[in-house]
Amino acid sequence: MTTRRHHRVWYLLGAVLTLVVIVSGLVPSEDLPRLQLSDKFEHLIAYIGLAVWFGGLLPPRRYVQLALALLALGGGIEIAQGLMGLGREADWRDFLADALGVGFGLSLSLAGLQYWASWLEQWPKQR
Repeated sequence: MTTRRHHRVWYLLGAVLTLVVIVSGLVPSEDLPRLQLSDKFEHLIAYIGLAVWFGGLLPPRRYVQLALALLALGGGIEIAQGLMGLGREADWRDFLADALGVGFGLSLSLAGLQYWASWLEQWPKQR
């Protein structure tokens, strides 16, 4: 893994993305914009995004830890939804969509997207 000049920026943006996932998972659903997508598809896309984002910042040897952390996040949000009583309810199928997203996102990272941050830092490369 190469050292990136802007690693703090990438992690800060990753924290913002994570916060967006947390907030969107906990606020009442009527307070969220309607994307006209299946709720499960939204979960899948969110966790693919988080897995690819952090998969590009961490070395592959840390992917198991990343997967466990993202699964804990998804499970924690589902548990919180069930306990909060704000019109949201825990759904194991949402957690399954999260898990599929994590698996697919880390697979994309292993297939080459793990270098996205380095690519962005080198682009546009003047020769």
